[in-house]
Amino acid sequence: MDSNFGAQLPSMKTLPPGPRSLELASRLQDVESRNVTWLSEDFPVFWDLAFGSNVSDVDGNVYVDLTSAFGVAFAGHSHPSIRIAMDEQAKCLVHGMGDIHPSLSKVKLMEALATLAPWKETRTVLASSGTEAIEIALKTAQLHTGKAGVIAFKGAYHGLTLGSLSVTDRKDFRNPFVDRLLETTKFVSFPSSDDEVARVLTEIGSILTESETSGIPIGAIVIEPIQGRGGVRIPPEGFLQDLKALSKATGVLLIFDEIFTGLGRSGVVFESEVAGVIPDLICLGKALGGGLPLSACLGSRSVMEAWPENQGEAIHTSTFLGHPLSCATALSFLNILKSEGLVLGSVKKGQYLLASLRASLGSSCHIHEVRGRGLLVGIELRTETGEPWKGQGARVARQALRKGLIVLPAGRYGEVVQLSPAATITEKQIDFAVACLSDIILGRDL
Repeated sequence: MDSNFGAQLPSMKTLPPGPRSLELASRLQDVESRNVTWLSEDFPVFWDLAFGSNVSDVDGNVYVDLTSAFGVAFAGHSHPSIRIAMDEQAKCLVHGMGDIHPSLSKVKLMEALATLAPWKETRTVLASSGTEAIEIALKTAQLHTGKAGVIAFKGAYHGLTLGSLSVTDRKDFRNPFVDRLLETTKFVSFPSSDDEVARVLTEIGSILTESETSGIPIGAIVIEPIQGRGGVRIPPEGFLQDLKALSKATGVLLIFDEIFTGLGRSGVVFESEVAGVIPDLICLGKALGGGLPLSACLGSRSVMEAWPENQGEAIHTSTFLGHPLSCATALSFLNILKSEGLVLGSVKKGQYLLASLRASLGSSCHIHEVRGRGLLVGIELRTETGEPWKGQGARVARQALRKGLIVLPAGRYGEVVQLSPAATITEKQIDFAVACLSDIILGRDL
């Protein structure tokens, strides 16, 4: 491995996917449910090594990763300090009994999260994945308010387990299981302009009023402060404040899904710092575990005490709750977040990335908007007639892969190219990515 691996530009030995990736795809097809991994002649590649902002596949190709593996590797792939923390914890305790005989690392992690949280007294429930954190938040809201109804937003992605799926607005995910989903969720538009804010707030107010006399009363509003998979959609300034005021006035809990945005990705630790809003519950995941599976639902003591005191049996728990290895890597990640200034780095590098993309892509008729905050950026593509360019995000991702760049599609119609690189990405890697994406989107590589 090159000593500069992590900060390298791409080095392509074969046209991806190479022969070993194709062989592994064939083997995978024989053993995995066909629903899981999308396989085609030009996708995917199989990862072998990852460090910093570089990924090497099994054929020896080196890529620049602008996804940080779904936003998980915010501190960079395989950060040395995180690896050390994992190794040290593994020497002592790999697995514990999280809700029976907990580990020291579990206590330390929740103490660290409490110092970051926006409430004076914070209580936390740990889990393994973001969808579990959402499940916990929805349960908490129902226990606290006594109301099962939820308001969610169009374009939202909160996970695919049944509770989380009920507040996820994607027909392709929901339709096969709609008969199992309780009709407790009302979806409203996610506002994209100041003109839409008043209409959306009025609609929410009407739903809250009507639900008290007919249907299922609403106990929670769940929102991504910035929609991630929905296409990096940022609400107008002041909307989250208005939403909080409305939820407080009606006794409804406001849940921030910060699984993607939280812990520095959007240039702040929590979106409440930007919005001037303290939600009732915050869900974290992705970057939190430093590369290992870990999520959390955080709330104020007053809200979380809706849960009954454990009398010998927890009514929400899991086998791997507070897993010692994940808690140790999470503690290391939180230390890196502070010691290496990743939050400020996200702001500065995000501004550089956004400005470079806007300058390079210019006013092409295919660019509807280049938007983002911190290191969460979306390029929304339109046809020449101004319609969403359906599926173009995936086409860009496939073409970028051939050039040594890893990106993901997003948006309701797959019309957005989503970028969520590590905070350790270099300017040279950003410059390469911008040039690569510009060539593809503007047709200069045809």
